[in-house]
Amino acid sequence: MKFHSEREALTLELHDRPFRPMAAPLRVSHLAIATGERGGERDHAQFAALCRRYGKAEPAAGAKHFTVDLGPFTVKWERHTEFSTYTLLREEPVGQPFDETVFALVPAEWRDGLYGEVMVALHLTVTADGGDPPNSDGADGNRLSRWFAGNPVFGCALADGSARLYGDLRTHDDGFERLLLRAAGFEPVLLGQLVQRVLELVTYARFAMLSLPIARAASPRLEGIERGLAEVAGTLADAGRGESDEALLDRLSGHSAELEDVVAASNYRYGASTAYAEIVDNRLRDLQPAALDGHINLVGYLMRRLSPAMRTCASVAARQEALSRRANRLSSLLRTGIEVRLEAQNRDLLESMNRRSAQALALQRTVEGLSVVAVSYYAIGLVKVVLEGLAKADRLGEVSPTVATALAVPLVVAAIWLGMRRLTHRVLEKPKAE
Repeated sequence: MKFHSEREALTLELHDRPFRPMAAPLRVSHLAIATGERGGERDHAQFAALCRRYGKAEPAAGAKHFTVDLGPFTVKWERHTEFSTYTLLREEPVGQPFDETVFALVPAEWRDGLYGEVMVALHLTVTADGGDPPNSDGADGNRLSRWFAGNPVFGCALADGSARLYGDLRTHDDGFERLLLRAAGFEPVLLGQLVQRVLELVTYARFAMLSLPIARAASPRLEGIERGLAEVAGTLADAGRGESDEALLDRLSGHSAELEDVVAASNYRYGASTAYAEIVDNRLRDLQPAALDGHINLVGYLMRRLSPAMRTCASVAARQEALSRRANRLSSLLRTGIEVRLEAQNRDLLESMNRRSAQALALQRTVEGLSVVAVSYYAIGLVKVVLEGLAKADRLGEVSPTVATALAVPLVVAAIWLGMRRLTHRVLEKPKAE
């Protein structure tokens, strides 16, 4: 049997990025860093440096994910198309959910030298109790409010009510967001799966929103391009316009170039955001979040801005596509008009050339008649000289040279006219194909 060359790679792809077993209670710090599509090598070297610092094995060249226990904490690194994630976790008893963090254990010099731009920075605390936190704690007030710095907190039940997730999705003083997951009775593999899906939900939602600023910046430019194209269309529709085709073409080319610049700056981003939004939808279906009494629902909290943002991006992308088609139609109309005018100019030029050719032919025939007269005059002079010579030699008998010359005039003129006509026909005759 002959196996496909990509069979093994595709088989391994099915087992790529496995869920890491986890046991509650534990603390998690999660980073998603935008390093660009070409930042994979620097990102790989950066993570390898962290492994070497603790004397641990490094990821193989070209690896896209790697998990290693560094001692104080375990870190899972994943390389995606345009960003990388670091998930640091430490299984330990949890008192106050966010008083201590795993990220605080990372060496400061490595942390400060991180390559790329941080898009997601999140602390997730997982506790082994599955019940609701008390609504109040004596003089301390509401615990949830205190843990999330008084911000509005969403809450939802996950995995058919077996776990409960709380958070505010707001940046706190340390630059991190906070999530609290209460999960009791989960097997390590299932808990690892649940934690990873929660982290992916937040990460992909944030990267999906990345296209919103681009769409907002593109809208005023698209409005200007749309007005410019409308002006060009109005000028084209005006039969008595005073603007030249060259000026119109320059204006249309300028608007088309600006439109292409807008499309080039945003087209990839819109496609990526659409893909990320689809992953968010998949993660929400996997987590099956259900509303909890007295708390904002996660779906409503997250999709309240994500859905309008995606609709805005889709609307701007559709507007760009419509303007591109409109610019192409205007360009075709302008080119068609220019071609029609060029054809009219060429027709006029050919007619002028035909008139000039007819005039040249008439002039040529006039010159040809004058040439017959002139050549005949000189030929008759030669005939007269010959006849006078013959007369002096007594070769003409009683015939007078003058009479003989007069009789020869019609013959000479006719011969010369026939000769000139044959010569003209030979010159004008089309060459025969070989």
